[in-house]
Amino acid sequence: MTQASINLDSLDVVLREYREKFDRFSEILIAENQKYNLTRIDSPEQIEVRHFLDSLAGLLILDELSQKTGKPLKVLDIGSGAGFPGLVLAIVRPAWRITSMEATGKKVHFQQMICGELGLKNVTVLNVRAEDTAHHTAYRQQFDAVTARALAAMPILAELSLAFAKPGGLALYWKGPSAKEELQTAQAAIKEMGADIHDTLSYTLPTNEGTPAQLSLIVCKKIKKTPKQYPRVYGIIKKKPLSN
Repeated sequence: MTQASINLDSLDVVLREYREKFDRFSEILIAENQKYNLTRIDSPEQIEVRHFLDSLAGLLILDELSQKTGKPLKVLDIGSGAGFPGLVLAIVRPAWRITSMEATGKKVHFQQMICGELGLKNVTVLNVRAEDTAHHTAYRQQFDAVTARALAAMPILAELSLAFAKPGGLALYWKGPSAKEELQTAQAAIKEMGADIHDTLSYTLPTNEGTPAQLSLIVCKKIKKTPKQYPRVYGIIKKKPLSN
């Protein structure tokens, strides 16, 4: 495992390159958020930073993986909410195939609206639960990368997500400042699911509160197939997470 930091300057350039699509995304999000309460971040400036730029924190890692495989990636974003990071990645990497998995109907509907408005033909939005879908052969160990942003504690998240990644693939988890502590409790779960901890990357986002947000991106690498009994039903995962 290595520890490093992510320089967001190059990602600002990516945002500017796709400025028209991101501005439209932001407009729709603000309008629909008044109806459905999709996000607590509701100003254009903070949407750009806290949703769009934050979602791009994993782009360099994913680009490197794509270069290694020599082909466009198949990426699964679980618990994608209003589409972060999945739809953001779909905008900036139109050759990749993005599957966005979300259990809440209103958020699925919003994502479908965004895909229609922005012409995102490389996205499939699923209204399903990860712990169920992971046992379907069409999805189990079929993805080059799995992403999850602010979804659950690491032991739970590892079990929900890692069965989707193919051996040699990656799982990227967007986390706050407590990432190191979470990893300490998640090592057994990650190992049991057939993966290991590959990188912990830190980065800083500006906020409108004045104090920058200190965040982390945890990268796990899938090294072998996930045992067929995982993931378990969600009630058991939450009550009895795989622990060290």
